[in-house]
Amino acid sequence: MADIYFSKWDDLVNAVDNKLSVILEKDVAPIAEEILKKHIKSDIYDAYTPKENGWVNGTTYQRRHVLEEAVTSIMLDKNTVLITSTATASPSIVNGWSFHNRYPGAFLKLIESGNTGIWKNGFPRPAVSNTQDEIDNSNQIASAIKRGIKREIGICIDI
Repeated sequence: MADIYFSKWDDLVNAVDNKLSVILEKDVAPIAEEILKKHIKSDIYDAYTPKENGWVNGTTYQRRHVLEEAVTSIMLDKNTVLITSTATASPSIVNGWSFHNRYPGAFLKLIESGNTGIWKNGFPRPAVSNTQDEIDNSNQIASAIKRGIKREIGICIDI
């Protein structure tokens, strides 16, 4: 990009915005996904042990680790990447209970709130907010941004 010349400010801004989208997708998102996976494990799965015979039908809940396996990144616009899990809640097993909000991240939001409906003694498991806190202060994310800007735009910055 260092060899390209722009005569209009808007053209320059658009070119940089397009490069920043690439940086978010290729450099930042993979690191942020790993941070979310780590917090799903520590803040959700490690924070709760299913009770023996404690499930609704008298069985023991078997973890499938679908939240970790379904972590993905979605570009919301040119400057915003959503790191989430596309896993959804299981189909209702108790008449009258269902989970209608099946958009990306809805199940994580439900677990974060602690309002888990049929699960007795539900409690908040803040994987999403802990992930955001870590991303906000991550040296890995800052380094990825620097590397991406140097590669895509051709300048060195200090964050």
